[in-house]
Amino acid sequence: MTALLEAATSPLGALLMAALAFGDTLIGVGFFVFGEVAFLTAGALWAQQGLLWPALLVVVAAWLGDVVSYALGRRFGPRLSLRLLHRLNRRRHWRRAALALQHRGGGFVILSRLLGPTAWVTPFVAGTLGLAPRVFLPAAGVGVLLGVGQFVIYGALGLEVLSWVGPLLQPHLWAIALITGLLTNVYLVLRNSAGSLPWRGAKALLVAGLLFASSNVAYFFVLNPHGPAPAAAAPAGSVCALAEASFTVSPGPTALHLPQPVNVIVLSEAPVASAVEDAMTQLGWQRNQTFSHDQISFGLYLRQLLSRTPPVSEMYLNARPADSAYQLPGTLKTREHIRWWHQGAGLSLGAISRDDEIAVKYYKHLPVLLHDIDPHVDRSRALLAAQVGSHVAFEVAGYAALGQRVGDDDLGDYQTDGLVLVLTTPDRTLSAHERACLRLQTGRGGVPESAAASTVYSAKGTEDASQGLPVFRKG
Repeated sequence: MTALLEAATSPLGALLMAALAFGDTLIGVGFFVFGEVAFLTAGALWAQQGLLWPALLVVVAAWLGDVVSYALGRRFGPRLSLRLLHRLNRRRHWRRAALALQHRGGGFVILSRLLGPTAWVTPFVAGTLGLAPRVFLPAAGVGVLLGVGQFVIYGALGLEVLSWVGPLLQPHLWAIALITGLLTNVYLVLRNSAGSLPWRGAKALLVAGLLFASSNVAYFFVLNPHGPAPAAAAPAGSVCALAEASFTVSPGPTALHLPQPVNVIVLSEAPVASAVEDAMTQLGWQRNQTFSHDQISFGLYLRQLLSRTPPVSEMYLNARPADSAYQLPGTLKTREHIRWWHQGAGLSLGAISRDDEIAVKYYKHLPVLLHDIDPHVDRSRALLAAQVGSHVAFEVAGYAALGQRVGDDDLGDYQTDGLVLVLTTPDRTLSAHERACLRLQTGRGGVPESAAASTVYSAKGTEDASQGLPVFRKG
């Protein structure tokens, strides 16, 4: 927007604005020229840069267009009108203007500027009927000032509104376009198709469903809005820096993109990415592809659906997609999955949850069909703790009170006690200071009270968490 307004202040831009304003009021041409573009631009320049000359320019140019139309009417009159007014709607505007001019003269010249298409023929008719120049010229000036001035004001006010509304709407333009398209198609099918109302409604729903499905396929496999994954993050610094970190991830930057909690931390002395990958494999987790890191065609996506390992949609931690994703064996509808963000050589953050159903979710730019998570994410966290408890690659150091508690009464897509499972490799020892920074919590037998009270999902069903959670090893 700023670049376009800057271009409008150039000599060529000023000439174009003047030409549009002149053409908008010139007889015969005004039917095809949209001078409002110039008028609104002049208003926007006034509001943004305090420039008044573009507004004066378009007012004068529009007035000159009226003057030339008036002169053509006086000179050529009825002969030229036969060529210009061969269409019925133009003849109607001509008759309306002629009758009004005979009764009101200059007053109607002023009023016509507010009457839409009638304004295009009024100056020419005034010249044809011989309205005196001393009456027409000042009246045309006042009329242009009112008619053009209103659009200049609209442009100034519109820029102010756009500067406020634009940032709110810009992330949702794709979604607005999709919803508009869906509603338009439903309306057209309901209105124009044959049959009873229920039959037309069924056809409208079918068309809307096909359009929605087509938009999803095009979005993921043709437009590919994910782009290449950014470079790995720089080291996060000390463990104590995690106290200031964000422990939520989301599929987009707005409040309509529902977040999920980061509820796992892995600390290691060695490179943590390989340690996480080895542990996931040994624990029976299957690696999923992601749209940011892998080239996923529609055919490959269908094959992954058949193998029950579809790609994991992206969630973003500080605008960065996950580095890897894994799932336990499941169905197309339900599966345990975890995403990992490697924050440096010795630190990785994870978000574990359970896919529970298929639903329409707001994802990046569009509403799309995705998995919806079970709101009880703490159960998935406890399941991972139970697995790690019998595995030598990681040790459970405790639960860090770093996240935000989300209860039944809070708005959100999940519920959690806000605790984060902290895992360490055998070579990584947490100091007393690090434990204090993480605010590690333990309860009876080293198990947090909230975790001990939760129910843990297992591959075959559920089991009580008190039977499956690990005994904490001292760091």
